[in-house]
Amino acid sequence: MLLKNCAWVVTQNPYRDVLKGVDVLIEGEEITGIGKGLKAQGDVIDCSGKALLPGLINAHTHLAMVLFRGYADDLHLQDWLTKMIWPLESRLKERHVYHGSLLAMLELIKGGVTTYCDMYFFGGGVRKATLESGVRGFFAQGILDFQTAEFKDADEAFRLFKSLAKKKTDLFTPIIGTHAPYTCSEDTLMKAKELAAEYKTLIHIHASETRKEVYDSLREKKMRPIEYLDDIGFLGGNVFIAHAGWATKGEVSVLGRRETKVVHCPVSNMKLAVGGVAPLPEMFRENVVVALGSDGAASNNTLDIFQEMKVASLLQKMHRWDASLLPAQTALDMATISGAEVLGIESKVGSIEVGKKADVVLIDMEKPHLAPVHNIVSTIVYSTRPGDVDTCIVNGKILMRNREVLTLEEEDVLKKASESVESLLERSF
Repeated sequence: MLLKNCAWVVTQNPYRDVLKGVDVLIEGEEITGIGKGLKAQGDVIDCSGKALLPGLINAHTHLAMVLFRGYADDLHLQDWLTKMIWPLESRLKERHVYHGSLLAMLELIKGGVTTYCDMYFFGGGVRKATLESGVRGFFAQGILDFQTAEFKDADEAFRLFKSLAKKKTDLFTPIIGTHAPYTCSEDTLMKAKELAAEYKTLIHIHASETRKEVYDSLREKKMRPIEYLDDIGFLGGNVFIAHAGWATKGEVSVLGRRETKVVHCPVSNMKLAVGGVAPLPEMFRENVVVALGSDGAASNNTLDIFQEMKVASLLQKMHRWDASLLPAQTALDMATISGAEVLGIESKVGSIEVGKKADVVLIDMEKPHLAPVHNIVSTIVYSTRPGDVDTCIVNGKILMRNREVLTLEEEDVLKKASESVESLLERSF
């Protein structure tokens, strides 16, 4: 496949090179050439007027929660979670998660996201939806100490992970998803740590998301959440934390020393009014790798990573009274190469370089809201919308071309998702 005459190629390579008027050659699953006048015997896509960039990475989400989009808006987090979301989730079946995940895959593809990390339940349904859609996925098996719709306790959840781990493919990687320090005991957290070492895999966890979580931790454990996780020996280079909005400078220093990574979810945090703004400047100074996530659509309403890039940048500027903070290039890094680093796949994806997997997207730049282009990176971060994504390619396979998704039947996905919502709500009354 030849991507011919790209108006811009935003490489995200170590030099952050932006190339103009070049071709990108894809052979099999990999990028094999970048330059002018390249030839190919296969498919040739005219990319004039388009920007080519690495596929975006949504490093923290709950895919099937697209079924709850708009169901529990404008509520405090604890009420949102305990009164609305958890009761509905208790009725989930694998078929609901499968159809919800398909709907999420459709949204990801159309929004230029080529890799996700999902923390949820019924991984078999997520795996099936992932392989059908062609998106690259990481599934963090939810681990909690109390009963869910999928398992009765943490031990059963661990067994589910072990079973799913046997079904790993190049496009679907099971990892461990300890929900949070307040829903997992120390024993459960350390079992997860041991299991991750045995399976040589990642651990994902929510931590330091809300003021209540922090104050409860101080009252019960005499330590803040990240301090506690460090104290018990949980943190490490294979651990990445969602949120960390209430992390102190001391905790950020701990994250840096332990090489523990963070996924920032600004839109969800703002919508749920968690009160804390992730201290990203301090994290960057401590060399903490920070990626972006949308969180679930129940607390964000979209899986839009373009939105997350823009809001992440604006939030830091507004919060610190400094318009120079989190520039566009840093925001794009968080959505691409840093996301790949958080997931341990930076040698495969996250940039457009020869030898890397062909996970790329084409943006149609010939739109009124994208003109003129003085700085392509700034335009991508501050002006681009999901609807501007023209083509989405993962592992060298075209998932969407000219806005038409080729791997999924859009009408059928929407119909089945609607039916799943109806069946869930019928049982809730």
